[in-house]
Amino acid sequence: MASSTMFTLFWGGDVFAPNSLYDGVNVKEFLQEKYVNCYKHLARRIQHLEAVMGFELMNEPHPGYIGLSDFHRYDAGTTLVFGDSPSALQSFALGDGLTQEIEVWIRSWPFPTRKHSTRLVNEEGVSAWINGECIWKKHGLWDVDSKTGKPRILNANYFKRHPKTGENVNFYKDFYLPFVRRYSEAIQSVKSDYLIFVEPIPNEPPPTWTSSDHHENIVYAPHWYDLESLFKKAFNGRITHDVQRLTRGPQHIVSATYFGISGAKKNYFGQVRNIVKNGLKNVGEKPCVIGECGIPMDINDKKAFETGDYTHHINFLDAVLSAMEKNLVNFTLWNYNPLNDNAHGDHWYGEDFSIFSPLPSKPVVSEHLKSRTQKELSIKTSMLEDQQNTEVCAECTTTSPTSPFNLNSWELMEQENHYDPSHHAGGRVLDAVLRPYAAKFPGIPQTMSFNLETKEFIFKFTNFPSSQPINSDFSNIVAPEVEIFIPNYHYKKSGLDIRVSDGDWRYVRSGQTLYWRVRDWSTEGLVHSLRIRVVDNTNQKIMPTSGSVNLSDFSKSTFDSNEFKHYNTSVILVLVVTLFLAMCSPTEIMFWAMGKDIF
Repeated sequence: MASSTMFTLFWGGDVFAPNSLYDGVNVKEFLQEKYVNCYKHLARRIQHLEAVMGFELMNEPHPGYIGLSDFHRYDAGTTLVFGDSPSALQSFALGDGLTQEIEVWIRSWPFPTRKHSTRLVNEEGVSAWINGECIWKKHGLWDVDSKTGKPRILNANYFKRHPKTGENVNFYKDFYLPFVRRYSEAIQSVKSDYLIFVEPIPNEPPPTWTSSDHHENIVYAPHWYDLESLFKKAFNGRITHDVQRLTRGPQHIVSATYFGISGAKKNYFGQVRNIVKNGLKNVGEKPCVIGECGIPMDINDKKAFETGDYTHHINFLDAVLSAMEKNLVNFTLWNYNPLNDNAHGDHWYGEDFSIFSPLPSKPVVSEHLKSRTQKELSIKTSMLEDQQNTEVCAECTTTSPTSPFNLNSWELMEQENHYDPSHHAGGRVLDAVLRPYAAKFPGIPQTMSFNLETKEFIFKFTNFPSSQPINSDFSNIVAPEVEIFIPNYHYKKSGLDIRVSDGDWRYVRSGQTLYWRVRDWSTEGLVHSLRIRVVDNTNQKIMPTSGSVNLSDFSKSTFDSNEFKHYNTSVILVLVVTLFLAMCSPTEIMFWAMGKDIF
């Protein structure tokens, strides 16, 4: 009752509680003014900080009672009803000091919960209101029947229709979007390019933006979690369900069921796709970021805290992040909490999502993780050796018409060391968290995927269309450069097979970055592809898939960590094509001749 009442007053106190005043103004105006001015003051104080991109309007907003059509029960198909579950009317009565017999709901299947029993609540007759009586009672929404002594609703349409006009109210149109404008204009009056991150009611589509709504620098930022695993705090990778589909009715149980880890990835991909695709239909052409995603670390009765085996967690989070990558959607991972512990989690509402916990971990059981400790013990020594053994391709130390790189400018970067195993102390599920990704590229992404088992990374993008303005100075040689984050956590001791469709690349292992300069970033629709694979350093020779080759490179078992490839000699190109055809099967040659992607 308390939270629903406060949300209702914040959004629509002037409409639904016009007699509720504070300091002579309606409670809605008081609350919104203080809220907006608070963030506006913060914006002024931190506007000099370049790392601050913008502000989130409100975390997981809720309409309160606005739009409520049934005061006697909640729809368990669309609303999570769990534990002590009074109806809206019963919550009014309880808050006003009346004893009520309420329903108790427990976990069930196929629906998340079911009614289990009833019990009497507030037998002491304690009122939640410090002074006076329930404000909804004061405004004539309900009273107590003098004959039965039971609470009753006097106006069933109280929160559905405007009391003055009689028209049906729409939470988003009448209350939420006007506040988006008010908040955004206040923040952007401090700094016009501040982004405003706006999210809808959790698990609901966003409102439809019209021409009269605020559009400037708005970012669509919904949250997404696997609600079933979140609610049950369990994940074993055998079965997952599409909760979005289940809310449509039990007839969808078969189509909403997925098996295995591959099924979980397909399930999550579809859910995220629906949120992004359907959401952008309503908000229009705006940036999108999943404002929150992640997994609870205390799943499966917290067994991993004792055994150190986080295999299920790794598979779980990898499926979540794979869905984000496959949908090419930005996301923020919830969360990092330096105060996390195994007993109380994040110290917030029983949640335990932090990818960091300062408590020492138990020895892990998986072979992959067992080897991690020994690797980290020797990592600093090996990194010093890497720096001492750094070599630069002699023929590429100056710029040329076809290679805009100047390797001399990289000298300082080579000496910087961004990998320290102590950075990972306390980390949880880092196998899934730390993954390669394209941090910067001059075009439109088409594909990005990371296979945690094989460590294969694939990225494809196309050039911008000629009709799309490019807010970048491409005369700056760094502007059209692709930057790929390659975490040493996964690749430190690995030989890499790095293949690109065109252009030049340079891998700076100490900086955990692959720099890739494509040859043509202006031809509309041109596709550029990159693939990274882990190889056996001792048995497999790596050769480029395109361009001319420096023949001295064939003697090397893998691309060295600081090796830069630039091929521009037509004679060598002919030799490479000849060698390539000699190595290919007839099928591969046919696909290559047709211009198909053979990897």
